Amino acid sequence: MNSIRKNKAFMAILYILVFLLLAEWLTPVITLTDTGHKPLFLIFIAISLLMAFLHVHWTIAAGVKMVYIMWFLIYVYTEATIFSFEALGFILDDLQINIAALFAQDWAQTTDIFRTVLFFSLLWMAVYLIHYWVSFRLSIFLFYILTVIFIAVLDTFSPYNGDTAIIRIMVVGLMLAGLLHLARWLEGHRINETIERLAGFIIPLFVMVAVSTALALYLPKAGPLWPDPVPYITSFSGEGGPGPAAVGRIGYGVDDSELGGSFLGDDTPAFRAEVEDGQYWKVETKDTYTTKGWELSEPVSEPVLYSNGDLIETEFEPGTEDDSQNAVLEMEQDFPFVLYPYGIESIQMNGEIRYSYSAVDQKIEPLLSGAPFEPDDVELQFNEPSYSLTGLRESTVDKLAELPPEFDRYKQLPEELPQRVRDLAQEITMNSETVYDKARAVEDYFERNDFEYSLTNIPVPEEDQDYVDQFLFETKRGYCDNFSTSMVVLLRSLDIPARWVKGFNEGVQVDSNGETEVYEVTNNNAHSWVEAYMPGVGWMLFEPTIGFTGSSQIDFDLDIETSDPEEQELPERPQQPELEEEDEEAAASAGSDGPSLWDRFGEYAADNKGSIFLGMAAFVLLSIVLFLKRQRWLPKILVPYYRRRNGKQTFEKAYLRLLKQLDLYGIKREDGQTLMSYARYIDSFFGTKEMTRLTASYEQSVYGGRPETVEWRELKESWENLINRTTS
Repeated sequence: MNSIRKNKAFMAILYILVFLLLAEWLTPVITLTDTGHKPLFLIFIAISLLMAFLHVHWTIAAGVKMVYIMWFLIYVYTEATIFSFEALGFILDDLQINIAALFAQDWAQTTDIFRTVLFFSLLWMAVYLIHYWVSFRLSIFLFYILTVIFIAVLDTFSPYNGDTAIIRIMVVGLMLAGLLHLARWLEGHRINETIERLAGFIIPLFVMVAVSTALALYLPKAGPLWPDPVPYITSFSGEGGPGPAAVGRIGYGVDDSELGGSFLGDDTPAFRAEVEDGQYWKVETKDTYTTKGWELSEPVSEPVLYSNGDLIETEFEPGTEDDSQNAVLEMEQDFPFVLYPYGIESIQMNGEIRYSYSAVDQKIEPLLSGAPFEPDDVELQFNEPSYSLTGLRESTVDKLAELPPEFDRYKQLPEELPQRVRDLAQEITMNSETVYDKARAVEDYFERNDFEYSLTNIPVPEEDQDYVDQFLFETKRGYCDNFSTSMVVLLRSLDIPARWVKGFNEGVQVDSNGETEVYEVTNNNAHSWVEAYMPGVGWMLFEPTIGFTGSSQIDFDLDIETSDPEEQELPERPQQPELEEEDEEAAASAGSDGPSLWDRFGEYAADNKGSIFLGMAAFVLLSIVLFLKRQRWLPKILVPYYRRRNGKQTFEKAYLRLLKQLDLYGIKREDGQTLMSYARYIDSFFGTKEMTRLTASYEQSVYGGRPETVEWRELKESWENLINRTTS
């Protein structure tokens, strides 16, 4: 070993700086994981570095470290005396538990002691690696860069504040890099220096680093040159639920003040519902749109308290017919509220539970002894509301002006809302007469104007950009929050009261129990939709999100004459007049003048061989790409094609085309699998009942020999919803 490495004072300075650098790794780990006992871990690092500095034999060093780890485990996790029979028995028992868990591959059963030993092992290896870099390689550059990246990433994507840590790392790293460069230079030139001579190099280095650090801290600093990438990148970080900037893993969240950004799917079960038919499960509404998201206005009245079995009065009156249903919810996650269907009548839970209902946000919160309560099981009685088509046809626009002042908060829009959003609302509804027709026109607008449902690659609005304006005119790509918020804003632009609703959709049917069905609702089913007020009728549910089928139940008590333009006979196409003999001779003589078409093509091909070859290659390549990606673009052609067609054979062709599209999507039908079994699998995959409905009609038409009973016009929407889902 060269003399510079034998200089104990010089090497001691290096090891002290290494200890400070390792401490910067340890601090955020201890802070973010709530591990605690930071001084004891620092002592372990110090002991390990000291023995490496003193070149203690590895057997002795390993023994000392193992004794320290044993003492730490007994001191932290027991109150026994070290090396007592009680302490050793505790360690052996814990060792058996962890060995059994490892062999069973049940990682969740490993104990805190086992994880602590693993953490010590990592520290042990880290110290050895840095000792090797410092003592043998005289280089710390890689570890230094990794430390900077580590702290920067944690500061950006976690609650850890690394503002001062990054400064300490820069100071320590520059000192280490300077000293190690000096050591390599001295070795390269075979120069032996005493500590007094080395001080002439070390002190100026430390002074220079200190001065530059002070200047960097106190001089004015420019703002960031790049926009913050976190709102988009952290959409894949796994944070639960929509929060600020709407980033994270999909699920039910509380903060909706900043919508936008992508989501990562999460199939963690939220609850199970046993009910006759799938329902939308409502949690709350919000009424104030801020150009970036939703907030709740201040409460205007005290919440109403109900007891078990009391008739709960919401703004949605239960159906008039004696057709009440029961629903039993088995909660998989802890929610401090009741998820309830439309037409809720009463709630039943075990115990002296009371239910607080607020008309401001429509939320029902269970209370036990006046404190918030998270139920495990909920039994609900409800009767789905039904709306008279006659009343809806009478919801004229002039009745909007007669609404009382309490509806004003449902017409609120920010002053910064771009005018083109209001203009679009007028354009969409220009041919609609009633309030209901206008609401339906807005609801249908998204499906017919090239909007796309997706959870990925969803941008976050800029600081001066409106969330709805961005979606309607720039991206046309998003998920339920984009669609529902846009519909509410468009309706409010027409002075139609509307509000934003949060909850869960029906989920996936996983079982049946007599007349009831069991649905599993996961975080993926967290959803938002729209409620709009129809004058003279009341609040109604609307579903603008592409691919979702939630809707209000309409009582068709009005006879409406319909005329389908597809059934109108088209005028016969006029026949092309035949050429007279003189004209045919003239055309033939004209074609004989000059070179023939084939000759001209040959000349052009000879002059443009390269262009033709490249064009053909590009055409072949494009054809291959289009063929491989036909799953995405083919529905764009099939939907408008079959939408315009009618007839008994159209449905059968459309159904077979859907089967091919599902196969392209990757949901293949197994050999020997019946159509109905395949349809149930498709519905469980997408969380719908539409494939079962289509298949029943197809079997009735083909195998039942009754094609005349199938109404393609009534099945179009279900077919379109399914085939559109295969493009995502």
